[in-house]
Amino acid sequence: MEDLQSSKMRHMNIKKLLFSMSLPTIFSMFVQALYNIVDTMYVSQYSPDKGVEALAIAFPLQTVILAIFLGIGVGANAQIAKKLGANKKEEATATAKNCVFITLIAIAFFIIIGLLIPNTFMKLFTRDETVISMGTIYLQIVSCFAFGWGIQIALEKILQSTGNMKAPMIAQLIGALTNIILDPIFIFTLKLGITGAAVATIIGQFAAMFFLILQFFIRKQDVSVNIFKHFNPSFQVFKKIMRVGLPTMLMNSLASVTTTALNGILGVYPNGIRLLGIYFKLQSFVFMPIFGLMQGALPIMSYNYGYNDKKRFDECYKLSIIISLLIMVIGTIIFQCFPTVFLKLFNVEGEALFLGIICLRIISISFIPASFNVVNMTAFQAIGNGLHGLILSLLRQLIVLLPAAYLLSLISLNASWWCYSISEYITALIFVPLSLILIKKKFSYQSLYRSSLH
Repeated sequence: MEDLQSSKMRHMNIKKLLFSMSLPTIFSMFVQALYNIVDTMYVSQYSPDKGVEALAIAFPLQTVILAIFLGIGVGANAQIAKKLGANKKEEATATAKNCVFITLIAIAFFIIIGLLIPNTFMKLFTRDETVISMGTIYLQIVSCFAFGWGIQIALEKILQSTGNMKAPMIAQLIGALTNIILDPIFIFTLKLGITGAAVATIIGQFAAMFFLILQFFIRKQDVSVNIFKHFNPSFQVFKKIMRVGLPTMLMNSLASVTTTALNGILGVYPNGIRLLGIYFKLQSFVFMPIFGLMQGALPIMSYNYGYNDKKRFDECYKLSIIISLLIMVIGTIIFQCFPTVFLKLFNVEGEALFLGIICLRIISISFIPASFNVVNMTAFQAIGNGLHGLILSLLRQLIVLLPAAYLLSLISLNASWWCYSISEYITALIFVPLSLILIKKKFSYQSLYRSSLH
């Protein structure tokens, strides 16, 4: 008999299912985007130039931490959903427990990184001692106290894989709102500056973590995460998690590599790093809802791939593209029409404001093809082809983007921003037809395999 929680991914109407599973995460990711912007806004009020630049330089290293936690969580998410779809609950629970265990190992690694790397990393991009000091302190705090963040993400992905989207949404809201409330208190009232921003961030993460841990005590879930009871670390389970998780880590880490490289390329221009940092905060308002949608779509597609139901898989895939495209069209219109309003939130004035308007309008042209690329990455994860997702990400974030950025930067700062559109359109033209072919083949192979067993 199928579990009450996860069986809805097999029987519920796909439109209703995708909306029920995605709306909570879209809302919570929207709040996360708001938190990211508010965080930077407060820092920009405290230190308009140096504070924002410090956060922009620190951002790639912070992204690596997130990428590794997400990779572990997404890998486990896809595997748990697939096992539940095949009615293998014990294997799903083993995957959940191993997910928590691997996350703990990653947390220990980040404590070491936080003690050794931040100062050296900051010095690669600036000689300003104030910026170096601000960025170093921020990175040390968020790295050495990443326990709350790591466990929060692991438990979110585990719950989402069973179809429970409500608890992760509430957890993210708790974390974001805690951060938003504490930011002005720590930054201004207690006069801790950027240190206060970091402390507020980790307190929010721990608050979200404690809420999610509580969910496993107050209600029986489809899987257990108690590694102190009937748990044996499994290298086989680890490999299965990493089959999807490692490409996901690399894909998300590419954003860090790209941002680091772009900081180096655009650093020759006075406002280059600052505007790039502000863009990354603002674009989260457009991309975060789509990532929330994909968090809902991934377990649905994984479950129905495990169940070998191509019709429901395709329906979820197509609906995801339509919704993502709609979000991106709205985002493009907003960026084209109201760039000045957004830039002034970060105390951008004078020549920087003029350059920022051009920056946001040019980059937003890349949003529409990006919607196809993000959905296809998720589909590749769902069918266990993380390698294709990695290749897609390499193409859009590294192979095309960085050479284009470098060559265009030789012309001007304004020309540099076109690298995003060039990269997204080329990637979409290649991977849209490829994804359709690959999905069809994977289901055909799975049908043949199941027929051979009978």
